[in-house]
Amino acid sequence: MAQAELLVTGQNLADPSLGRHALFFRLGIQDLAHRPGRILLLALAMSVGGAAVFCSLVLRQVIQGSLESSVDRLGADMLVLPKGVTPNLATALLTIEPDSTTITDDCLVALRQLPGLEKASPQRHFSIPSPGGHGAVDWVAFDPAVDFTVGPWVVEQLPRPFGPGDVVVGGRRPEALGATIAFQNVNLTVHSKLGLTGVGLFERSIFASFATTDRLAEALDGTAASVHLPRPVLGTASGVLLRLGPGLTPEKVRFALAANKECQVVTGSRLGLSVRLSINAIVSGALAVSLASLAAVTLMVGVVYAGILSERGRELGILLAIGMRPKALSRLIVMEAGLCTGIGGAVGVLLGALGLVIFLRSLGYTLQSQGMPFAQPGLPDLFFHGLISVAACSLVGMVGAWIPAWVAGRSDPGRLIRGEGA
Repeated sequence: MAQAELLVTGQNLADPSLGRHALFFRLGIQDLAHRPGRILLLALAMSVGGAAVFCSLVLRQVIQGSLESSVDRLGADMLVLPKGVTPNLATALLTIEPDSTTITDDCLVALRQLPGLEKASPQRHFSIPSPGGHGAVDWVAFDPAVDFTVGPWVVEQLPRPFGPGDVVVGGRRPEALGATIAFQNVNLTVHSKLGLTGVGLFERSIFASFATTDRLAEALDGTAASVHLPRPVLGTASGVLLRLGPGLTPEKVRFALAANKECQVVTGSRLGLSVRLSINAIVSGALAVSLASLAAVTLMVGVVYAGILSERGRELGILLAIGMRPKALSRLIVMEAGLCTGIGGAVGVLLGALGLVIFLRSLGYTLQSQGMPFAQPGLPDLFFHGLISVAACSLVGMVGAWIPAWVAGRSDPGRLIRGEGA
């Protein structure tokens, strides 16, 4: 920056009518424009870190979503049933088997009080005549807000949220997506279809929310006894599927419910729980590695900016000599570093996006062709992760340049102008 511009800068800094942050931002842009070569090298170096942060965030979401979807298909960790019911584990860990008994309110209250319980999905099973009068239909009421066994098996669904009057049909059901099923005077829409699981009851059942089931029960109330649905439906359950969180073991659940003589706890394979805990450990470890990498990059930026400020000693000395405060000088340098590394982070996001396209076209396509769940990120998620990456790169630059800026702001102006200070 020329000395005439520096004098104008010193006068503007003394002018309280200008916004302080806007002024520092403008000065930072001007200074970057005067040294395009050096700043370009630092920005390109930072773009590698930006691309790494962006790709790690997106791939973390993709891998976690895909693995969780696959693990969810294994079913529940545990099942709580009324006393005396003998379950078939191949069926029970996905959906409730036909039974007329329900869990007592005391047992439901005890379940809600379990610490560390990740999800508890109540279901209630009914057997009602089919609309055509041919045989019976297995009807399962569930809560979509806490469900984790029905949703993962959905392979087709309408392009709108699941709502009142919608049902989910098993993979062996003849109804097409979007078709209307008429029970008495109640018309229901097939919102989703499930894939084939190998569990007969799950594949031939119709799943609906408790509110929709209660509406159907109200419509069938007063008709023939063969189509009567026991009420109330809301607030009751034939069984509850449990997903355990970290720290909650099947033994703790059994101990907590041991005093309740009206319910029993059924434990399935612990494979799902073990895989989920392993996924959490891997994701946490990847996050720790990313944070350690950012810390290393912060040190690198500090060293680089120490060298840059050493070369700019005369300029910094003139700024201090014309009256710029040490804090203002430090803030200006930190702003420049944040802008430079932020630009590098933006370039890195573009490079990372190109790498993700290659990844989705290769490995992602291979996984999908093999029928494996692959959670592709949407545009809002990509935009959000891109903003985080740019902000992280800018923050790394500001933190890394803070100590060299602090030292430069407290140096003697005369020594800096004569080239004796650093």
